[in-house]
Amino acid sequence: MKILFWQWHSFMNRGIETAFQKLNVEYDILFYQQTDWEKNDGIVETLEQKLATQAYDLVFSVNFAPLVAEVCKQHGILYVSWVYDAPLHIRNLEALKYDTNRIFFFDSIQTQEYQKQGIHAFHMPLAADLQFAEGLTERVWEKGADIAMVGQLYQTEYKNYTAILPERVRGYLDGLLNAQMKVSGGYFLGELIDLPLLEQCNEAFQKASDGTFQIGKRELEYMMACEMTGRERYLALALLSKYFKVELYSGDRDERLPQVQQMGYVNYYHGMAEVFAGSRINLNISLKIIPSGVPLRIFDILGAGGFVLTNLQPELYELFTPDKDLVIYEGLEDLYEKAAFYIAHDAERKKIAEQGHRTAAERHTFVQRIREMLRMCTE
Repeated sequence: MKILFWQWHSFMNRGIETAFQKLNVEYDILFYQQTDWEKNDGIVETLEQKLATQAYDLVFSVNFAPLVAEVCKQHGILYVSWVYDAPLHIRNLEALKYDTNRIFFFDSIQTQEYQKQGIHAFHMPLAADLQFAEGLTERVWEKGADIAMVGQLYQTEYKNYTAILPERVRGYLDGLLNAQMKVSGGYFLGELIDLPLLEQCNEAFQKASDGTFQIGKRELEYMMACEMTGRERYLALALLSKYFKVELYSGDRDERLPQVQQMGYVNYYHGMAEVFAGSRINLNISLKIIPSGVPLRIFDILGAGGFVLTNLQPELYELFTPDKDLVIYEGLEDLYEKAAFYIAHDAERKKIAEQGHRTAAERHTFVQRIREMLRMCTE
């Protein structure tokens, strides 16, 4: 088998390459960073030229690119993509339906929804890059913060967008948002954003913009999910920073969090593992629009040997054993109590971190995932 691995500035590239090598899969790399997933800025011609040089059995990528799918369809070549985003950040959903696609989603509910549309969608959880732990010295381990979080603050324009809506519509959206925030481990927001609600929103948006702006369901749902995530992350950091040393590693800043040490951006391959290993607790608060899947951040932390304290995602119970591999919190009060307990109990915390890393190494490696994907694609 010969694979053309199309790369861009994504996560997981190193883990996938390592898996190809360990599985003795022959592959070439074509690196091309698109400026827009759906605009041909040269990606089509570049891919065409590469495919003309030799015969490939399939093209592989992280996340799904409609233009790459189009080229593969024209050449009759299998296009295999492994998606770590939820939702897909593309507008042209028709390209998902090509027979030459094999699309692997990390979220099982999202997978089922796409399968109902006739898309060649498969469920494949993400994986832990065990190379994160390589080279970490003893001086790194738990020498940093009590609690660290790596990720965005999701500061949105939700208030600005909803300010121009009629009061009853704005109140209804706020009610949906607040109701969803109170539910741990269940996602229902998308089902409640229906056509009549969108029409009421767009009537106001069209009037305010002189007919130049309207919003779709996917855009409204994503904005609301980001707003919820931003609120939850702010509340969690504000609470925890009153009692513990908390560090935030993010390109975002929030002046409302004066007690949080805002450390700035940390590079995925150069620095992030040290944060995970150096912090007693690594906090994961998933993007609310992820219905059930386990986000990449959790696998990243476990790959580096760090301790994970996370919100509830249903698939965690399928992949890990709570309180043995990682710890799940439900609500702010529970978050505080569990953070306080594990900061005060070193032995229990370290035991869970070690077992979580062991489970990742035994059951959730890139080699295992890639082997299974290639098997499913060649059967």
